[in-house]
Amino acid sequence: MKKKKYWYKIDNAGKIFPAISKNERSNVFRLSFYLHETVDHHFLELAVNKLLPRFEAFAVQMKSGLFWNYLAENHRHFKVEPEPARLCLYFKSFRNNGYLFKVYYRDNKITLETFHAITDGNGALTFLKSIVYHYFRLRGQKIDHEGKILSEKPYSKREGEDTFVTHYDKSKRKNLREEPAYHLDGEHFAHHWAMMVKIRLDSKAFIHLVKSKYQATVTQFIAALAAYSMVQESVDFANQKKPLKMFIPVNLRPYFNAVTLRNFSLFIKATFSSEKKDWTFMEMLESAKADFARHLDKEQLHERISSNVGFEKNILVRILPLFLKNIAFRIGYNILGESINTSSLSNLGVIDLPSGFKDKVLDMDFVNGGYGMAITACSVHDHTNIVWTSSLKDLSIINHFVSFLVREGLDVTLDTNYQEGYDEIL
Repeated sequence: MKKKKYWYKIDNAGKIFPAISKNERSNVFRLSFYLHETVDHHFLELAVNKLLPRFEAFAVQMKSGLFWNYLAENHRHFKVEPEPARLCLYFKSFRNNGYLFKVYYRDNKITLETFHAITDGNGALTFLKSIVYHYFRLRGQKIDHEGKILSEKPYSKREGEDTFVTHYDKSKRKNLREEPAYHLDGEHFAHHWAMMVKIRLDSKAFIHLVKSKYQATVTQFIAALAAYSMVQESVDFANQKKPLKMFIPVNLRPYFNAVTLRNFSLFIKATFSSEKKDWTFMEMLESAKADFARHLDKEQLHERISSNVGFEKNILVRILPLFLKNIAFRIGYNILGESINTSSLSNLGVIDLPSGFKDKVLDMDFVNGGYGMAITACSVHDHTNIVWTSSLKDLSIINHFVSFLVREGLDVTLDTNYQEGYDEIL
């Protein structure tokens, strides 16, 4: 039986986010489903509140202890809100009844925005699928969940597991070092506004191109093409000594048989040296393939997990009071986080939905709000969506990326929150 009172340590990956997050770096990401009907926000709010007792990992509030932040139970009523004009904004949880996620509605769209301290993309997707399923049920629509909706399965304590700590092995710890990465530069939009450009492709045609012509995975192809576009459109890349690094989060659940709803992913990276002055796309793709093959090794992933958890277990770190830890986290992130990352690509892959969702969920967005540029991807039904978010006003990198896809013969549909003149007024 589940307890009414419970608390969690913030998981190993999530511990840093409360310390480093702010308006210009919110560490909030969003998932959206577009429905076949206008959303009734009364039923949506009812669905979320009915689900929260089942999803302990989300029914929490963050509290500060002497040595660490932690997550405690939250039984307050949750309020859904109209979707704001700006995406992935940093939000104060005390203005959200303590909750570390938001649920928005607009026209036929349901959006879940989540603070990264409580979960990653796969955990949030599991929660959103259950919200939408219960929304349909409350609207009187009968859908077979087909075992694809977590709320319809018995609760397991493993859903709240800090799987990083579970798989910590002191003998596998290694000293992880990183060199600084090339950073994209340019004028930023004001008021923490982020531009979103959504690229929609037919999945069958896109996968055929990637697999038959380039013998690559979708993630390898997008990572290489994004990096190639950055190199081609960045005039200063070849004149400095820092490599371009694409960071790609990997869902660790399949590697370690995990079902946790909390963070359980690690970044791998595709690295491209600035010492080479004449990169071709094929060269960058082959380099990305080699990096993926090297990093996507369970033993190496296990070493990374153990090294990260080992830092948390260091006695000097453990005895630091929280306010000093927060200072150390901010300094460490500037040195080992933001400075070693050019851009990121997060691919949720094919979204597995019950067949009854086919004519009720028309489309999906996955958006990562970050400083600079970030890319996300997911496939739903018969199409693939690649979303660029950028705080930079320059469109040339995204234009290069899209033009390459068009030259490859793909039909591209674009959607964006950008309008002519935004670079003048923002």
